[in-house]
Amino acid sequence: MKTFLVYDLDTGLPVAVGEAIKAEWARVEAAEETNIRAENLIAEEISLGKEFELL
Repeated sequence: MKTFLVYDLDTGLPVAVGEAIKAEWARVEAAEETNIRAENLIAEEISLGKEFELL
């Protein structure tokens, strides 16, 4: 799984962060949770690095 940060294209603000297999899935899942149309969202893959890993 990859980690994605999802942005609202209208406001330019991040609206969700989570794990998904593909950016498209991250957008669709964020759209369902935030009630924002998936077409208005963009997902960017991010790397949190080892300092943020949970044990």
